[in-house]
Amino acid sequence: MIIETHNFKIFDNPPERVNSDSIKWDRNIIKFGRADVIPLWIADMDFAIAEPISEALAKRLTHPVFGYSYRTEAYTNAIINWLNQRYNWTVSRRELLFYPPGTVAAINCLVNLFTQPDDEIIVHTPAYPPLMNIVKQNQRKLVTSPLIKIDNRFEIDWENFESCFNKKTKMLIFCSPHNPTGRVWREDELLRIAELCRRHNVMVISDEVHADLTLPKITHFHFNRLPKCKRPSSVTLISSCKTFNLAALSQSTLICDEPELRTKIQWAINTAQLNLDNVMSATAMQAAYESAHEWLDTLRNYLQKNREMLVDFVNQQLPGVTVCEAEGTYLAWLDFNALNVNHEALAEIFVRDAGVGLYDGKMFGDAGSGFFRINLACSSRLLQKALDQIRAAFVLKNLI
Repeated sequence: MIIETHNFKIFDNPPERVNSDSIKWDRNIIKFGRADVIPLWIADMDFAIAEPISEALAKRLTHPVFGYSYRTEAYTNAIINWLNQRYNWTVSRRELLFYPPGTVAAINCLVNLFTQPDDEIIVHTPAYPPLMNIVKQNQRKLVTSPLIKIDNRFEIDWENFESCFNKKTKMLIFCSPHNPTGRVWREDELLRIAELCRRHNVMVISDEVHADLTLPKITHFHFNRLPKCKRPSSVTLISSCKTFNLAALSQSTLICDEPELRTKIQWAINTAQLNLDNVMSATAMQAAYESAHEWLDTLRNYLQKNREMLVDFVNQQLPGVTVCEAEGTYLAWLDFNALNVNHEALAEIFVRDAGVGLYDGKMFGDAGSGFFRINLACSSRLLQKALDQIRAAFVLKNLI
């Protein structure tokens, strides 16, 4: 249980986002067909960014020229120091590559660079939709390995996972921490994944944009931190965007300790002329990694408070619904299957009767049937309002 000794004021009183060109708040009619839906679907936060980031951006705006800029030593040191201080992981400058358009674009690049059409790529499901779309839209064969729910916690189905490998399998796109279930994979689980992929000569692309958003007592373990001798060829992707609510200031960092792979990736970056960061993205990232530790630690405590509130409410007020156990992200994966209600009917009830916009679980693959994802990165007050409206709708429909 969170003891409220933290300064939660900035999170309890987020800025108004309506009429700010927000996908989350200003596209309700397009997304849900009504304007008054409480939008708790897309994965950005309602919270104001940390003051050190705002101050750094404001300072940069005082210079009236926005010409070409380069990555300074301070920029790369901010990333290196962040990984060392937060994770005790020593990464050298030469291991870092940068893909300014963001992690999804970077994964798309890696898929095209290291696989061929009709190659097979494994993705654990339920899966963040763009990860599956990248595979299919690039004419690769998507091989899904469904996670299994054991005691309300999602685990890898090792027998199924191992059966996915064959001579055509070239890559695993791995989500760590996992979106949408919130699992933070343990080191022993990562080692087992690495051993399987190494045995079958399968490259691992590890999407770790939620790495910094674990529960307060949980620490993420990066895939590329595993001993090099115990893992296959691999690239780990991180970003300040998800951690610090900077989705509109895209940035991503790729970590790779294999010179041959780095040369190929850098060639692709150079060919597409993607060497230059958006200067505001670079400014925000550096300020975040250098000076926003305290903001993040307070945020993680606030998110745990919201998660506990959600779990308590569901357990007491929504019989038949479960909040899947999670160790990270600011998302929660809700299981409605025990209600025995048609999935599409549930989706309609949330919007039409409850006035709450959740992320439809079927968007995460067939394994998401009967599930919906909710975003907890909002004020506790708004979360409570949404939960009350869901309960009222369920009572109206005699679901509880």
